[in-house]
Amino acid sequence: MELRILQQDSEDKRIADTINEESFPECEKNSLDDLYASDTSEKLDMLGIYDNDTIVGFFTVRKYENIRYLAYFAVSRDKRSSGIGSQALQLLKERYHGTQIVTEFETPDVSCDNNAMRLRRRDFYLRNGFYETDWYSFYDDTEFTIACSEPVFDKEGFERFTTYLSSIVPDHIPKLYRK
Repeated sequence: MELRILQQDSEDKRIADTINEESFPECEKNSLDDLYASDTSEKLDMLGIYDNDTIVGFFTVRKYENIRYLAYFAVSRDKRSSGIGSQALQLLKERYHGTQIVTEFETPDVSCDNNAMRLRRRDFYLRNGFYETDWYSFYDDTEFTIACSEPVFDKEGFERFTTYLSSIVPDHIPKLYRK
């Protein structure tokens, strides 16, 4: 298995579009073309996850200083629960060795209809070497738990990243806090 840059005009990107469509509910989905368009300073890596030269998923990673923000991660429906996601996360850590990979997932909430999915996402990241930071963010009417690839979270670096992100995606202004 390997990660490769996913070119916007490639057939593999069209397959990644299909994976994107099947992986995210409408309220969480961004088109890959919109993500490419938001990259005005070459700080976005769109990475295909390849298994035997076949694209089976993708990562969208925003780069800023020492932070690598894992914005989107999806594996094709027929490859889920086969270990591809765990292997892909390990490859991602190797690719960005020496940096802190940060991601967010919806905070589990027993009163929420999709709490089981939230718990599965959280458990997946924690099983695969991510750490809960005890920091949260709030945007799009949802609370997110911030997790990172290192035991010590670079909160100041992440705050600088969110300021940068807000400059290119003005409607994305997360509020960071601790409980």
